[in-house]
Amino acid sequence: MSPIRVKVRGIYATALTLLLSQKFQIVEPSAVIQARLGIPASLEPADVNVFDKADKHGIVIEGVRSAAQEVTEFLRETIPWAIFCQAEVRKKCNSPLALAAGLLSRFEAEFPKPAKDFLDAVRAKVVPTMPDHHLLKTVDAAKVDEVEAKVPPEELAAAAQNLWEEFLASYYLPGKTLAIWHLKAGESPIHQSGEVVERTKKKLVLRRVFKAGGVYDGLGVPKEAGDYGLVELYPEQWWGRRLYFRADGAPIGELYNIHTPPEFLPSGVRYLDLEVDIAVIQGDVRVLDQEILEKKAAEKVIPKTLAQKAQEEVQKLLDLIVREGNAMG
Repeated sequence: MSPIRVKVRGIYATALTLLLSQKFQIVEPSAVIQARLGIPASLEPADVNVFDKADKHGIVIEGVRSAAQEVTEFLRETIPWAIFCQAEVRKKCNSPLALAAGLLSRFEAEFPKPAKDFLDAVRAKVVPTMPDHHLLKTVDAAKVDEVEAKVPPEELAAAAQNLWEEFLASYYLPGKTLAIWHLKAGESPIHQSGEVVERTKKKLVLRRVFKAGGVYDGLGVPKEAGDYGLVELYPEQWWGRRLYFRADGAPIGELYNIHTPPEFLPSGVRYLDLEVDIAVIQGDVRVLDQEILEKKAAEKVIPKTLAQKAQEEVQKLLDLIVREGNAMG
């Protein structure tokens, strides 16, 4: 039986080609990939096309149904931090007859920061790769290529830091409004926004203002006019802290959201919610929504690796809250 033929394009091409070539035949490799990985030129038609999502934070896997399913399952097992889901096949595609016959499938993968870090490490096996290579490429791929081509490998970490300052400095000033993309596995993302209060190397603090009506999720406390909240997000940390206050500054409660390490981008902040929260109200500490995480893990909506990490972070955070008397800063 002939191997499945896969064509790969986009900002993840080197890492994905390295992984996919272990099992599948790579066709129509770019000149860069041919030179970098030693893959021969091939003009055979692809059974499956792999390319960037529109927002660059993941990929699309599209092609003949059985082949696309096999490629998707391989990547699901190979990239432990990614979120995969089936999507609607585009009406405009390379095989209109196959589309009409219902022979095509389309899958999408979301790459939260741990998945991008994993792909950085894969790419680094064959070519010098700066920290946050793929995340930086979602901002300006050409600029990343330019810097990596001229900077010695030992200086790539410093170059990455310089790029982040260049990309973010004007967007993260106090008083600026940032989007918060609260991604949900198997669900539509929640879009929020907040005003920058503070940005340091250790954390970002955003201020949000609430309208009266309804209650605060996880806290069960009514919202009143003038209430406000602070969102604290920490680089490389698997949780964020949300503090809620009345208009006069009286504390309402705290909510610790377990999520993937945040990605700080010019367009705003992104992270994948891992469902579990820890609520703190007047010294009472409660773990919320563990059953949702368990259900999504059982249904493979959230991969086992992420689910296990979330549970570990819950326990570590509980220990920290108890040890420091709910007074983390």
